[in-house]
Amino acid sequence: MKSYLFGVSITLLLAGCGGGGGDGNTVSQRANSSACFNESLYNVGTVVNEVNTVIFNGASPSENSETTEVTQTTSYRGYSDAIEEKITDGSGEDNRLYILADSTEKSVTTLGQILGSDEIIYRPSGFVLNYDLALGEKKTFPTVSEYENNVLSNTTDYSLEYLRTENITVPAGTFETCVLEFVLDNVDSSGDKLKVVFTQYIGVGNGITIREDFVSTDENGETTTGSEKLVSATINGNPI
Repeated sequence: MKSYLFGVSITLLLAGCGGGGGDGNTVSQRANSSACFNESLYNVGTVVNEVNTVIFNGASPSENSETTEVTQTTSYRGYSDAIEEKITDGSGEDNRLYILADSTEKSVTTLGQILGSDEIIYRPSGFVLNYDLALGEKKTFPTVSEYENNVLSNTTDYSLEYLRTENITVPAGTFETCVLEFVLDNVDSSGDKLKVVFTQYIGVGNGITIREDFVSTDENGETTTGSEKLVSATINGNPI
């Protein structure tokens, strides 16, 4: 699973920004979502280049390019085996993501992010997502508290469900995907509530997010919608 998408999802959540249906055909169902977990994405030296078309609230689409490079294994927040990813998106800022990847459990734990001059960390033990899910299985995870520059900013309850396997077509082509629903119930430091539902289409074998739709709803019932669709992607220079 491309961990930077997870970073994008959290950024959308902080900004106050899922479900959307696919536009492809269902296929023979894979029994477990681990078919879409690509552990090689977390090897030091791996470089993923992606271009996505992005739409918010039905506005005209724009293209977003980003590069994720696994730079090193390092110590972070008491973990000696944290994986550091450098994210380049044209902003000129030094963005870093610190994760743990467990190839046995098929899980990714986001410990923290550095976005320019700001650091965001997830307590008590990171934002855990386990992708070893049986078809139809839903997993609920422990509450996570988010701190921005050591100040509590959000508290989040969340779940991940493996819905189905589906072929979808995006500008990059047609892909077999695992369809996952990622639901976050967030309360910020002022007590304001926000629910965000992401529907993620993750490529079988490559672990790249082919498409992501989201819907966020605040406590007043106001909604924000958006979608990202893959235009192109390479892993270490090789097209997916």
